[in-house]
Parts: sequence; structure tokens; C-alpha cells
Amino acid sequence: MNRRMAIAGVLTGVMLSTAPMGAQSGVTGQLAELVALKDKVGNADTRVRVDALHRVWSVALASGDSEVKVTAIGLLTEPVGSSSDHIRMPAVYAIAEIANSTDDPRVKVRALGALVEPLQASQVPIRAVAIDAVNSITRRGQTGEVTLAAVRALAEPVRSGNNGVRIPAINALVRAVEGKGHAPSHQAAIDLLVSPLDSSAAIGGMEVRMMAVAALERIGRDASDVVTKAKAMGLLQAYAARSGWEPEAKKRAQDGAARIEAGTK
Repeated sequence: MNRRMAIAGVLTGVMLSTAPMGAQSGVTGQLAELVALKDKVGNADTRVRVDALHRVWSVALASGDSEVKVTAIGLLTEPVGSSSDHIRMPAVYAIAEIANSTDDPRVKVRALGALVEPLQASQVPIRAVAIDAVNSITRRGQTGEVTLAAVRALAEPVRSGNNGVRIPAINALVRAVEGKGHAPSHQAAIDLLVSPLDSSAAIGGMEVRMMAVAALERIGRDASDVVTKAKAMGLLQAYAARSGWEPEAKKRAQDGAARIEAGTK
């Protein structure tokens, strides 16, 4: 577990131990409590809002019911888009921990969808925390549905013209699909890599292109179906054919395509 998520875990433990438990119990009571918190979660007063956010977090973690967790994530989606780090940082942490508190793919898919906005943030700290959250959710065993949701959540960051956004997003994309054996997710990830592979950024363009080459090779070699492998090989070969003015890039792309091909025999 990385440093940010470890800190989040400590904060969660403190909040769970100090947050007052409502009088109602059971799923019905938990859902009723979350509904009652809706206005406070959107309150203009920061302290009221943060206290409500923490309460939503603790109710969701204490519940074993998926509907409670999905409802809580829905309430946290608006704070995640806040302009204040005091609000959106804990909201991102909360969403990740709620997603990781269950094996239900519905909850994980909802959580990944809620992270789309902070994943596109121009501010480095919140974007980094959101990528950590995606990594933590996709690190565990999961269904193809969850893997595909992660790819979709990372779509805009991977296609971003900002290399500070693109580079960590490409790394997260590879982590999300690697070892999952889900062909639609592999193919969707490959489609996203077309943009960084063609990056013409004056600063860092080569770094982004090389990352895309490496990602295509890793996904192509990891894929279990020949269609995905062929798709990754085709992009690498096409890139090698047009990158003669970048000898190192051309060789890496050619070598990557050859290694994918060798794995299909």
C-alpha cells in the first residue's frame, strides 16, 4: 500500500473510532442515514460538509450491503469535484476504501466512474491521489466489467495533452489491465494508446511515445487472444515504419512487435 493510501487508512481509523453511530441500525437505517446526510454533504459550510462526508464514509465502511456502499459513493461524487482539497481529497480516499471494502463489482464500477473528474484535474496532488485510488481498486482480483470501467475512467487522462497527466495515467492503464485476461479491456486500452503514440508535444513528446510503445508491448504480450496481440503488433509496426527519424524509438517498437509475435507461436 503506498504512502497516500496508508495515510488515508489511518485517517479512516480515527474517523470510525470517533464518529457517532446513529440510532438506526440495519440496511434500512443505514440508507435512511445517508439520505438524511445529502443536504449536509452539499452544504456551503466547509466544516458541516466535511463532517457529513466523514459520516458517509464511516456508514459505508461499516455496512456489508452493496446498496449502502453504492448510495454512499453517489453522495461522494459531488464533493470529489469540489475546488477545495479539504473536501475532495478525503472524498477520493473514501471512494477508494469503500470500493475496496467489498468484492461486489457494482460498487467498484460506481467508484471508478466517480473518479473520472479528479483524474482529469490540472492540479497534481488531487490527480495523483485519484490515480492511486484507481491503482488500489484495480490491484485486487476483479471481473472484466471492473477492468473495463478502469480503462474508461483513465481515457481522458491518457489522451490528455498534458504530459504530467498522461504519463502516470499510462502506467495506471497498464496496471489496470495486466494479468486480468479480459480481451475487451485489453483492446480498449490499446485504442487509448494511439493518442500518446502519436504525441507531438515539444517537451516530453519522446518520453510519452516511448511509454506508449512499452505499454503496447506489455499489453500485447499479456493478452491471451490473438486478435488483441495482432492489434498491438500492428500499432507497433506502423509506428516503427513512420519513426525512421527516431532510431531508438523505431528499434524499440520493432523489438516489441517481435516479442509479441514470438509469444503467439
